[in-house]
Amino acid sequence: MKRSMRAGVVLAAAAMLLGGCGQWASRRAMEKGLAALRQGDYATAAKQFERAARHVAVADAPALYYNLGTADYHLGRYDEARKAFETALELAPGDRDSLVYLGQIRLKRQEWSEASRLFEEAGAGRPPDARLLVFQAEAADGTGRRDAARVLLIRALQADRTCAPALYNLGCLYRDRYMLPSEAIDCFEMFVRTADAQDPHAEKARASIARLKQVLGRLPPPVAPGTKRDPHTAQKLADEGNRQRQAKQWPRAEKAFRDALAADPLCHDALYGWAQMQRTRGAAAEAFRLLLRAASVEPLRQTTVLECAQAALQSKDYADAGRLLDRAIALWPTCAPAYAALALVRQAEGHLAEARVYAEQYVRLAAPGPDRDRYEAWVKTLPR
Repeated sequence: MKRSMRAGVVLAAAAMLLGGCGQWASRRAMEKGLAALRQGDYATAAKQFERAARHVAVADAPALYYNLGTADYHLGRYDEARKAFETALELAPGDRDSLVYLGQIRLKRQEWSEASRLFEEAGAGRPPDARLLVFQAEAADGTGRRDAARVLLIRALQADRTCAPALYNLGCLYRDRYMLPSEAIDCFEMFVRTADAQDPHAEKARASIARLKQVLGRLPPPVAPGTKRDPHTAQKLADEGNRQRQAKQWPRAEKAFRDALAADPLCHDALYGWAQMQRTRGAAAEAFRLLLRAASVEPLRQTTVLECAQAALQSKDYADAGRLLDRAIALWPTCAPAYAALALVRQAEGHLAEARVYAEQYVRLAAPGPDRDRYEAWVKTLPR
């Protein structure tokens, strides 16, 4: 009995010694793997991490499997990468980086809904992260949820205005889905200025800029060539029209506005003032027509564009309201009222999940008050 006990003690000591040597070799392999990973030598990194996994210490295991997954991911071995990241998550539940990589693998496989779930889990309870929001936008776009993709990309740029992938993807959305060539050009030009010189998308962005500028060059001018314009006289007449409008002298005001537009068909103040008068008099359709002309004359005047959209919304012209608000959001991405109005448009169109997207963004941007409280309560009633 004593002999057998003595043998057991010797065997236990030997096992401990071997375990210590194994863990030392594992740690050495980990160091070599990390060095290879930093240098972009993913094949060597994967081999070293696999070697380290044979005797890995419990404390080192989550990092080891995460790094192994990273190497496999960059080698295009997505099944192996998925298993490694899932093991890392079992050992360190909620590990954000592992969740993001698992989401990227789902994107590669066009498993959009599962990718969205993983990205949402990775971002839960954390400040907005531009890179993660871009991945979420890609998943949303994959399922055809262009409104969600657009808002996610806008949020990514609010988190990091130099986020090159967000600029490029938003440019593609404006070019292909929203038919907003000028706004797409702005995104692509910012992308070219921001992106790394070696970015493979840079040449594509430059080509898109050239094509879109050709499209804009073929658009008809706002007035026929050779049309005589007298902006100074038109402005004086528009000012007179607005004075008469405020005095409720409708015939005199209308004559002044007509004379102003005869002097200069592109007089914004005459169009806008005349529209306000028609709205006061209850001529909603005529007011909208004039506001639409005013918005086309000065497309960068926020007040005019938003009022035109509101007039279309009140007239239940949801198509025009949607187009105007799409452009307003592209021009002024932090304009809270535009999101509130577009939420109502999407609700009227029967797209309740999209209405929620815009209502949530309004709540993020709006100042505290009854309107924001009302939208926040409304959001909870809408489907995701």
